[in-house]
Amino acid sequence: MKIAVFADIHSNLLGLKAVLDDINKKNINKVYCAGDLVGYGPRPNEVIELLRQKEIPTVMGNYDDAVGNMRLVCGCDYKDEKAMKLGERSISWTKENTSEENKSWLRELPQQITFTAEGLRFLIVHGSPRKLNEYLFESTPGEYLNDLLAENSCDVLICGHTHLPYHNKLENGHVVNVGSAGKPKHGNPNVNYAVINAAEKNVSVDFIEVAYDYETTAKEIEEAGLPGEFADIIRTGRT
Repeated sequence: MKIAVFADIHSNLLGLKAVLDDINKKNINKVYCAGDLVGYGPRPNEVIELLRQKEIPTVMGNYDDAVGNMRLVCGCDYKDEKAMKLGERSISWTKENTSEENKSWLRELPQQITFTAEGLRFLIVHGSPRKLNEYLFESTPGEYLNDLLAENSCDVLICGHTHLPYHNKLENGHVVNVGSAGKPKHGNPNVNYAVINAAEKNVSVDFIEVAYDYETTAKEIEEAGLPGEFADIIRTGRT
C-alpha cells in the first residue's frame, strides 16, 4: 500500500496543486494532510476549499487552530523578536482574509487521524501526539520518539510542523516528517511530500520534491501586502 501525506501548505495554492498533480500521477492508495493549511501565504480560502473539494482527510495544524479560533498567536517557536513580529503579521492578515465558513471548517478539524494498513497502526498529527505545536525534529532523541510510539500504540507516527522531511527508524516503530507542500525549509524552492510504502508490516518512505511556479506565489505574497520575508522564503526554501 502506498500512502501519500503532505503538510504545511501555508496558503500556497500553486504549491498544493503541484503536489496533488504529482500524487495523481502515482499509484497512491490513500492521501492525507498533516495540517497547517493557512498562514504566511496569499491564498488561504482557495487552499481550504480545494482540500474540502477533494475530501482529503486532514488534521488540525497550529496555524489552523489559531486562525479558526481567532487566537492572537499561533504557538510557533520564534527564533527572535523579528520572527515573532512577522508571525503576528501573518496571523493578523490570515484571520482578516479567511472566510467565516472556512474558519468554522478549520475549527472542526481533528487533532489526530488513526488507521490500520498492512498490519501496521498509523497515527497522523501535526506537531506531536502530546501537543499541537511541539516540534519533532530528526535530531529529537530516539528515547523520546520511542516513548511517543509506545504511549500511542502506533507503529508509524506521521507529522509535519518542522517543514523538514525525515524518516527515523526506531525500536518501537517509525517516525516520518513529511516536509512542506507550501513553505519549504530544505534549501530550495521545491515543495515536497512523503509516500509511505507499507507491505506486510514493512515500511519504507520516499520523499518527493516537486517543482512549481514559485515566483508567481512570491509575487502574490508581495502584492497582498504580506511581508517580503515570506516571499524570500518561497524563492529560496530558507528561513
